[in-house]
Amino acid sequence: MQDIPALLPQPKAVAAVLNRPVNELPTLPVVALKLLKLTSDVQSSSQDLARVVETDPALTAKVLRIINSAAYALPRKISSVQQAVVLLGFSTIRTLALEVTLFEQLVPARHGLAFDRIFFWRHCLSVAGLSMAFAESLGHPEPQEVYVAGLLHDIGKIILDVYGRISYREFLNNISRSEGLLVEEERTLIGLSHDEVGAFFCAEWDIPQGIILAIRFHHQRFGHLNLPADQALLVASVALANFITWTQGNGSVNLLGHPILQPEVEEIIDLERVNLQAMIRRMEQEVKSAADFYQFSFPTPEELRENMLRTNLRLARMNTRFYYAREDEHNEALSDLTRMRASLTSPHRSLDPEEIITATLTSIHRDFNFDRLYLMRIDQDSRSLQITNVLDTVASGVDLASCSLAITPLSGTLLGCLRNREPVLISGADSGETEALAKLQAREIGLVPFANNNRILGLIGMDNSRSGEPIRPSALQAVAIVANELGMALENARRFAEVSLRASIDGLTGLNNRTALDAMLAEAFAAASAAGTPLSLAMFDVDHFKKFNDRFGHQAGDSVLELLAATARKLSRPSDQVGRYGGEEFLIILNHTDHNEALHFAERLRREIEKLGVLLGKRFPDTPLTVSVGVSSLNPTVENSRQLVALADQALYRAKHDGRNRVAGQTSSKA
Repeated sequence: MQDIPALLPQPKAVAAVLNRPVNELPTLPVVALKLLKLTSDVQSSSQDLARVVETDPALTAKVLRIINSAAYALPRKISSVQQAVVLLGFSTIRTLALEVTLFEQLVPARHGLAFDRIFFWRHCLSVAGLSMAFAESLGHPEPQEVYVAGLLHDIGKIILDVYGRISYREFLNNISRSEGLLVEEERTLIGLSHDEVGAFFCAEWDIPQGIILAIRFHHQRFGHLNLPADQALLVASVALANFITWTQGNGSVNLLGHPILQPEVEEIIDLERVNLQAMIRRMEQEVKSAADFYQFSFPTPEELRENMLRTNLRLARMNTRFYYAREDEHNEALSDLTRMRASLTSPHRSLDPEEIITATLTSIHRDFNFDRLYLMRIDQDSRSLQITNVLDTVASGVDLASCSLAITPLSGTLLGCLRNREPVLISGADSGETEALAKLQAREIGLVPFANNNRILGLIGMDNSRSGEPIRPSALQAVAIVANELGMALENARRFAEVSLRASIDGLTGLNNRTALDAMLAEAFAAASAAGTPLSLAMFDVDHFKKFNDRFGHQAGDSVLELLAATARKLSRPSDQVGRYGGEEFLIILNHTDHNEALHFAERLRREIEKLGVLLGKRFPDTPLTVSVGVSSLNPTVENSRQLVALADQALYRAKHDGRNRVAGQTSSKA
C-alpha cells in the first residue's frame, strides 16, 4: 500500500482552509495521546493505564463517578483506578478514560447550534461502539483500536469548526442541501473535507496508522490501497457503523441525507450474515454507561425492525454501485461516440427505447402470431412485475397496462424464471400461476426474461387469450433469442442516452454546456415567438475572476465556479435552463418571464452570490466574490435567439463598466 503521507492532503492545502498556521494549532491533551498509544501497545499493563489516568485528578474523579453509577451496578464502591481495572478490565477503563478526555476537549457545554456538539458526540460514541461490535464478531485482532477509530472518525469536523476559515457551522448554514455527498459539499465550499483534515492532524499527532486510515477512508473508496486484512476490516467496520447510525437518525449533523456505502465494505463484510440486532444491542451496551455523564439518550434500536436496516443497506448498495459506475461507464462510452452510434443500432435501427420495444413486440407477433404481447419491468419497491408496454392484436378488453404480478415466495414458476433466467410456461400448476392467469385473463402465458451484463431487465409475456392456441416450447426458445437482442439494444440505448446527455453537460459544474444552451435557447425562442409568451435571459460572470486563479490556484477558481453553479441552480425554477456559457460566464434561460421579472430575479441572484462571497472571504481573503448580471428580453425588435444573447452580453458589459457587482438590462441594441 501507499505511505500514509501520500494519502493525505498537502500541508499547504490544509493551511489554506484554517485560520491559524498548522504548527500553531493545539494538539490533543497529553493524557489522550498517552491513552491512544496504550491502545496500540500490546505490552501495556494495568499499572501503565492507572498511572496515565491518575496523572489527571479530574479525569480520575470522572471515571470513578461513571463506574460507580447505576449503569455498572457494581456490588461495592470503587475508590481507585487500579481497582476499576481489576473489576472491569483494562479495555473498559481505558475506553472510558479516553472518552471522557476527548469529550472535555471536543464538546463545550453549549449545544443546539447548527453544529450541535452533543449531537456530534452521541454519533461518535455510537459509531465507536458499533464498530467494535463488528470488529469483534468478525475476528479483528485489535477491536479496541477499531473502537478508537470510530470515536475519532469525524474529528475533522471539530477542527474545521474551531479553526476553519469557514467554520463547520457556517458551512452547514450555507450548504446547498442537494443530493450530493456531504464530503463533496465540504470540498467545494470549505476547500477540504472533514475526513481529509481529520486524517492529516491525526498523522501529525502520531496516532496509530490503522486509525488514520479509518478516518481518511470512512467515506471513500479504499480497495486500490491493497490494505492488509486487519486494516481493511478496520476501515470497513467504521464505514459500515457510520452508515448504519446515520440511517437511524443518529448522524453527526442534523441533515436528512446520509453517506453512501463503499463497495469494498460489502466485499469485506457479508451484510446478509451480520446479526444487525445483536450488533446494535452491543453498541447500546457500550455507550449506555456514559449516557448519564454526557446528559443525552440514545434512540432505542428495538423501535426499528431489522428488515428496515437491511432495506436501507440494499438501497445503499444499489445507489453506491450506480454512483461509482457512472465514471467508468462514462469513460468507456465517450471513447468513440461516432463508432458507438453505428454499433448500437444493431440489431435495432433505433436508439429510442420505446421504439425498440415496439419494434420487438411487433416482430415477435409477425413471426409467431401471438394474440397479445407485453413487456414487464421489475418494480423493486412493490416487489412486483409491472406491465409497461402492450401489443394487443385482438382487442381483448383487458387493461393490461394496469396489471401487475406480485413476486412472492409462492410465485414458484415466476420466481424461477427470474432467478434462472430461462423461459417458462405458466399454465396454473400452483396458486401463483393461477393468480397470474386470472389477472391477465389467459389460459396460459409464456414468459421470456431479457437481461444484459448479467442483470435482469424484465420479461416478455405472450398469450393466445382469444384463439386458445397452445404456446409451443420451441416458440419460447426462439423468442429468447429475440429477448437477448432486446436486452442488449435497451442497454445500448441507455448508455447512448447517457453519453448524449453527458456530451451536453459541463464537466466541472454539472450544468448545461454552450452547445446544449444554444439548442435550448433556439427552441425556447421559437416557442415564445409562436405563442407570444415572454422570454428573458440572465447572463452573469465573476468580477475579477482571474484574481482567484492567480492568488489561490486554478482549483480554487474551479471551486468558485462550482459554487456559482449551485447557487444559480438553487434559485432558478424547474422551467428555467441554467448553463455555463464559457469560462466564468453563465447563462440562464428564463422561460415565461418578462423583463421586470427577469431584473428582479437577477438582483436576487446577485445578492445571494454577494452573501456567499462574504463567507468565502474567510477562505479567499482580499478577493471578494461578486458577479455582474446582464438581462435581455424578447421584444419585437429581437429577430433571433443569437440577437437575444447579444443583448444580454451588452447588458453584462454595461454592468461591468458601471462598477461591477450590479445588474443591467438591455432591450434593444440602440439602448
